Amino acid sequence: MEDFTKKYSPKTIGDIVFKSKNEQQQIMDIVDGKVPFPSTKCGILLYGVWGTGKSELAKLIPDAIEMNKTGNSSNYHYSAIGSGNDGVKVMNKIEQQACLYPFSASQHYFVLDEVDRLKPEVMLSLKQVMNFPNSVFVLTTNNLSAIDKGVLSRCVRVDFNAAADKAWLPKVKQILADYGVTRSDKELLDAIALCKGDAREILYTAQRIVANDLEKAA
Repeated sequence: MEDFTKKYSPKTIGDIVFKSKNEQQQIMDIVDGKVPFPSTKCGILLYGVWGTGKSELAKLIPDAIEMNKTGNSSNYHYSAIGSGNDGVKVMNKIEQQACLYPFSASQHYFVLDEVDRLKPEVMLSLKQVMNFPNSVFVLTTNNLSAIDKGVLSRCVRVDFNAAADKAWLPKVKQILADYGVTRSDKELLDAIALCKGDAREILYTAQRIVANDLEKAA
């Protein structure tokens, strides 16, 4: 069986399962240019519990914005904040890049994953760096309370907590249909409920159902 993760990982924002249409519309208003961006706000902060797909969405947003503006790739800069990376070098690099005119796209795009793990003094540097013109920041966090108020003020905040089980149902049914596998809505909803909104767990559950059916049919 081919790599499920590669095959079914989100390729566009339309592939993302949102908590509600409101959160999806927040993103699409920016992507479609309905709301001037960057302008009053220069950042998008995706916040929510683990496993909901914040990182995947964060990586899709820059290209979606730039493709709508120019038809080109954003060439975004991605940084995962975590063990061994307190963000000092990341901030220095961002500042160096933000000072330059954006030649490869209409503006600079910076994606910072788990931004709450920045040290407090580095968080202050982020607030200052976000003042540079022609720069868009897409941030993710599992801990909204750890984000500096100045950073919050500069961001459009998008609640990306777990989507309802029924929101996942069409996607899971489509995955099963790709392999000629069927289950009742109740069976699938019961299986999805056990995953507690974890996108990776839901994908794995779909993979396991398909694998078991294919094995029985072999």
